[in-house]
Amino acid sequence: MSPAPKYGRSPGFLEGAVLKLFTRAASVTAVEAVTDTFRLITLSGEALQGAEWTPGQKVQIQFGGWVQRTYTPISWDVRGGSTQILACMHGDSPGANWARSLAPGDACSLFGPRGSLDLNALGRPALLFGDETSFGLAHSLRYTPAGAQGVELVLEVASKDEAGVVLERLDVSNAHLVTRTAGDAHLSEVEARVAELLGKASIEQFVLSGKSTSIQRLTWNLRQRGLSSRQIKARVYWAPGKKGLD
Repeated sequence: MSPAPKYGRSPGFLEGAVLKLFTRAASVTAVEAVTDTFRLITLSGEALQGAEWTPGQKVQIQFGGWVQRTYTPISWDVRGGSTQILACMHGDSPGANWARSLAPGDACSLFGPRGSLDLNALGRPALLFGDETSFGLAHSLRYTPAGAQGVELVLEVASKDEAGVVLERLDVSNAHLVTRTAGDAHLSEVEARVAELLGKASIEQFVLSGKSTSIQRLTWNLRQRGLSSRQIKARVYWAPGKKGLD
């Protein structure tokens, strides 16, 4: 049976058997408090060696009791057997409580890496839209052909100051930050920024990630500007009032 997680319920017999068959066992080797809200977590183990990881894929951390949360690996060392994820400790959620409880040496089980967004297929010029849940995705772009040439970033965030600290730690530059406001009024600024970048860089490929309603509105805006569905890749990471999305 897989080791019991530090946070959450211990897996029962059936869940333990499933975890043993389909997940990778790892241990926490480093936990860095980037800000009060964000932690950079390093997971290591022999089971992580040789994984077929591509930027944009996801992993699901198991918390026991069939509860899991999804993260986008920032990087993956397939030879050494380690990966890094950025965890946001917002509110009283399983993912936030797990990240708060972690210490080096803690055991965990993860499922993946597996498909989510294929960033290797992303052409240039390109733009990534997202929020705090997209920071890991923004960092992993550096490992792609498009990222090597630079990708425009437009991110809606709760705090520009905190976001700036986290993005600097991840060595993510050229991000255009827009402060989130009540009623999504800030999305007009997001649309204006995207339109400005469209005019300057003739952007042809878009990756939209993060909040469902923001993605829906920006997708509609881009389609109104004549872009086709083939030019837009989208992945909802969360939606108001819903849990456990990826």
